Amino acid sequence: MTPPDSPANTTDSRLLWGPEAAGDTDYAARWRRRTWQLHGSVVLSHLYALLLFVGHAWAGYAPWQALGWYALWIGAGMGFITWAYASGWSQTRRDPGMFLAHQLIAISGTLGLWMAAPQVAFQAMVMLLAFSADGFLARRRTSFWMTWGCTLVAVAAIVYVLGPQMRMTTDTPAGQLLAVAVMVGGVFRCSLLVTYFRGMQYRLRGAHDQLAGALARIESLARSDELTGVANRRGVMERLQQAQQAVERQGTPLCVALLDIDHFKQINDRYGHDGGDTVLRAFGQLLAAQVRAIDCVGRYGGEEFLLVLPGTTPSQAQVLLERVRQHIAELPWAQLVHADLQVHCTVGLSAYRLGEPTEAVISRADAAMYAGKAAGRNLIVLEDAPALAPAGLPPAGVPEGTAAQRDPASAKVE
Repeated sequence: MTPPDSPANTTDSRLLWGPEAAGDTDYAARWRRRTWQLHGSVVLSHLYALLLFVGHAWAGYAPWQALGWYALWIGAGMGFITWAYASGWSQTRRDPGMFLAHQLIAISGTLGLWMAAPQVAFQAMVMLLAFSADGFLARRRTSFWMTWGCTLVAVAAIVYVLGPQMRMTTDTPAGQLLAVAVMVGGVFRCSLLVTYFRGMQYRLRGAHDQLAGALARIESLARSDELTGVANRRGVMERLQQAQQAVERQGTPLCVALLDIDHFKQINDRYGHDGGDTVLRAFGQLLAAQVRAIDCVGRYGGEEFLLVLPGTTPSQAQVLLERVRQHIAELPWAQLVHADLQVHCTVGLSAYRLGEPTEAVISRADAAMYAGKAAGRNLIVLEDAPALAPAGLPPAGVPEGTAAQRDPASAKVE
């Protein structure tokens, strides 16, 4: 098993597996820790293979001299790689995970012992198969294919030359035990690698789900007004554009209403910004509760709210808006903010005309709303139509007996 590549300064589209460059010190520390864990497992697997070869030599299937040279080669190679990791020298290489070094040391040692002791060909082949699984850790495809292309050529040559001398070491009880141990070691080694990658896959999947959830929340926040809970200007404008496109395709009606809380500046001045925020929050929640699922409510700016009403004629929209206006007037504002407070709104209503930009229909609704402000507030005004005046309701946010109540037209438009 080969340790993963450490963070590099450059990335390559041909990488099979490996970390990308990262300036995060925590990320780099975690990656180094994984590198050492994998390197430790590699060393342990070589020790296990060496013990199996010792067993074969003890059982008379391999010469002790060949085993000694194999142990010296593997020990020197693993010592060199350990030094390279510990000193940081590997970080200066194009292959910081040292895949090629690991593979060349392991493969050449196995092939050399195979040639010196053809009787252990079975263990050598199993080891080479296990090494091939480490190709997932190669930094580049070329590294993997060149390494294993040359290995397969060498295997074919050895089989051709030494084939008659190769046999399964199952003619004695010791050889049978060793053959089983070889398979156990190979399966265990491969299962560890699979478990490692499956664990990484689960962690990546969990991280992906968390990222997707975070992106969904960010997307929602980007289109929602934090205070009122309804869509913000961006969100309601996107919904209006979608409704406009549907109208252009299907020819269905579409109405837009602009609602402005009357005398909202006086509400803020008299009851503070906390009181104003309470009014905005309750106003937005009431609007959201009164519309259909296909409609859209958005805070257009400040104390202005925009209603997008697809499939709605002006007469139908007037019925809805009158109901909204009445519910607003009937809310228990005295309990929510202050005993003296009454909240009303002025509404401008316009119908979308085929082919016009969205700004035009909003502009006409805005003009109708300001006409309602000039006519006394707490009104519903359809574009190019007289204001619909409610009976006997004082202007919003103004205690009874004030000059603004006696002469609403004299008050500043808000």
